[in-house]
Amino acid sequence: TAAQMWPSCGESGDYESKSTYEANLRLLSSTLPKKAASSTTLFATDTVGNVPNVIFALALCRGDTNSSACEGCLVTAFQDGQEHCTNNKDAAVYYDSNPCMLRFSNQNFLATTVNEHILVIGSIESLMNFPKLLLFTLLNSTAQSAVNSSRRFTTSRLDVSSFPTLYCLMQCTPDLTADDCAACLRPYNQYTLKYMDGKKGGRVLGTRCTMRYETFPFFQGDPMLRIINLATEVPPNNNTMPIITANPAPQSQSPVEAPPPPEAQATIQELHGSEFV
Repeated sequence: TAAQMWPSCGESGDYESKSTYEANLRLLSSTLPKKAASSTTLFATDTVGNVPNVIFALALCRGDTNSSACEGCLVTAFQDGQEHCTNNKDAAVYYDSNPCMLRFSNQNFLATTVNEHILVIGSIESLMNFPKLLLFTLLNSTAQSAVNSSRRFTTSRLDVSSFPTLYCLMQCTPDLTADDCAACLRPYNQYTLKYMDGKKGGRVLGTRCTMRYETFPFFQGDPMLRIINLATEVPPNNNTMPIITANPAPQSQSPVEAPPPPEAQATIQELHGSEFV
C-alpha cells in the first residue's frame, strides 16, 4: 500500500508540460536521490538549469534510515510532488512513514535558512493525566540534543514515574548551524504546546526541520536519548521559549525571545489513523 503523504504546493507559478523546466525537473529527479543517499548525512541540495527555468532542490532522509530506503523514498517523492502539485514550480513532499522529505522550487530557498511549507498535524486522540510539563520536558530535551548533534538529529524516549512513555524525533537539515537549527525548532515547540497539549501524538513538518512525538516507538533502533526527569516548570505562555540552546557559546545559554507561532504560515490539520478529519 502507498504511504500516507502530505504535499505542500507553492504559489510561485506553473510550468508547461514538455517545457525546459519539466526537463530540468526530470534531470533532478534522476540525480538528487542518489546524491542524498550516498551522503553520510543522507542530505543533498542541487541546482539545475538557468533563469527562468532554474530549479533549486533539497532532499533529506531521516537519520535512522539507510541509504537504499533513502534513495527509494526520494525517487517516489519526486513522482508524488509532480502528481499532487501538478505543473507547480514549487512543491514540498512529506510522508507519514516513508523516511524522507523533498522540496523543489524556482525560488532560491537554498540561499536562506528560512523554514517554509510548514504543516502541523495532530492526533485527535487525547491522553488522560497528560500534564503539559511532560510534553514540554520531551520537547525541551530532544531539541537540545538535536541542536547539539553533528547531524542535527536525535531520537528520544521519556520515562517518568506513572506517566505514559513518550517517543520523539527531531531533525534539522545538517547544513544548518546549531543556532539556526535552534531557531527552526523553537516555534515548533510553541506549536506543539499550543495545538497538541494532551494529544497522543503529533508532528510539525517543514523544509528545514521536523518534529514528531508519539506514545509508541516509531523510529528505527534504540532511542539516542533517555529522559527520566521532568523539567521544573513550563515557561509562561508569553511567546518566549527559554529552551534549545546551542553549545558551547555561553551567551546562547540565556532565554531567547521567540516570535509567536506564525499561524498564517502553518497549515493546521488533524489526523486520525491515516486519514485527515
